[in-house]
Amino acid sequence: MGALALIRGGGELGTGIGHALARAGLRVVVVDRPLPGALRLRVAFAAAAVEGRVTVEGVVAVRCADRAAVDAALARGEVAVFVGAPAALGLAPDALVDARMRSLTAPMARLDEARCVVGVGPGIEAGRDAHYVVESNRGPRLGELIRVGRAEDYTGVPGDVLGVREPRILRSPCAGPIDRVRDLGDFVDPGDVVATVRGEPVCARIGGMIRGLKLAGVEVGAGHKVGDVDPRRDRALLGAMTDKAKAVGRGALRALVEAGVLVAAPSEITSSERGSPACI
Repeated sequence: MGALALIRGGGELGTGIGHALARAGLRVVVVDRPLPGALRLRVAFAAAAVEGRVTVEGVVAVRCADRAAVDAALARGEVAVFVGAPAALGLAPDALVDARMRSLTAPMARLDEARCVVGVGPGIEAGRDAHYVVESNRGPRLGELIRVGRAEDYTGVPGDVLGVREPRILRSPCAGPIDRVRDLGDFVDPGDVVATVRGEPVCARIGGMIRGLKLAGVEVGAGHKVGDVDPRRDRALLGAMTDKAKAVGRGALRALVEAGVLVAAPSEITSSERGSPACI
């Protein structure tokens, strides 16, 4: 049996990590909330918390209610998705990855929780909270393995799609629970109402396809990102992981190899020293 990896957060980046680890032969358990806050649920293992079962680029994830269901899913080679406190499962993971991407969200990871503890993005310090941190900001350091210190601060700058950045983003006009008006994969024009928050509209600023949108009922803050519009209008993109998610997944994979949790062929690992080209 492969080593056991526990991933906190089954959103886009947590899924990129879980996908890479599962493909490398690890047994993967993802912990998320009953109503996950992920945007791109077609490429998020967290969607299994709502749908029961999802497949992301060939890897199956299933919702598990208890330890017996988790063990059964792992025996079938599936990713187990659990909603609740990880302690309730009584697992002793070889690797723990904190991919919640919420900076200093409690509880923080601890070095004694697994043989290899990996944090993703800002707010987690390598050598204090985790053994490694993986850079999550787009740019030359994306996916880089950090052994001492922190990742770059969150910039809030969206990725470029056909020359469009900020106008792609759907932002909440106020704080409160979101209510969907449109769905993933819908085509929209500028000004179309995509969702509402406490009755206030969330409108598309460009034409394109809704690629990301939070689930109805998720609590959001004023000005927070609640979705995105892709100008390419290509529904095939809904089920395709991004280069960013894959790069972060490779970074986590490198951490586990360096820690001795996983033995991988050289072709599965690429250089990730600080200052080297990112794997994008």
